[in-house]
Amino acid sequence: MMQVKLRGVNEKGEFIRRIKDAVQSTKQGSWILGGGWNNDLWGGDLPSASWIDDITPNNPVWLSRMDGHMGLANSLALMLAGITYLTDNPRGGTIMRTSGGGTEPTGLLIDSAMMLVVSQIPEYSADDRREAMLRASNLALTRGVTTVVDLGRYFPGVPADLSWEDFSGFNF
Repeated sequence: MMQVKLRGVNEKGEFIRRIKDAVQSTKQGSWILGGGWNNDLWGGDLPSASWIDDITPNNPVWLSRMDGHMGLANSLALMLAGITYLTDNPRGGTIMRTSGGGTEPTGLLIDSAMMLVVSQIPEYSADDRREAMLRASNLALTRGVTTVVDLGRYFPGVPADLSWEDFSGFNF
């Protein structure tokens, strides 16, 4: 899964360019995730799936707003979540619809409606976590960091040694 950083983007074209760049380095079918966008920085217009559908036909996309109360899904992500013009707003959330009394979802989901898409995003695999570890390690090395300590993760009911499985296959 590719992560797109959108914090500080202050124009629609830059928003779209960053998504397009992410698509070019992402396998077809893989999710593109990201966030941090703030529509107030580019004049207030809310983004819509139509901004990115042409460049993301084979990758579901989920991009959360900087405040965490809204997110943008492309049409593929909406389809995977079963969101159509017939889908009712969930309790505590809103599926934004086209203007003028339209019923088509725009791709924007607010508050609890976000879970309709977020629940479809697969968990990171051990391979994904290993790749992220390699990228983070290489970044740290380029900045002169030679030692990193990770206290690991612990979930009640899950053996603590499972967190070390992510490191299997590494040659230290």
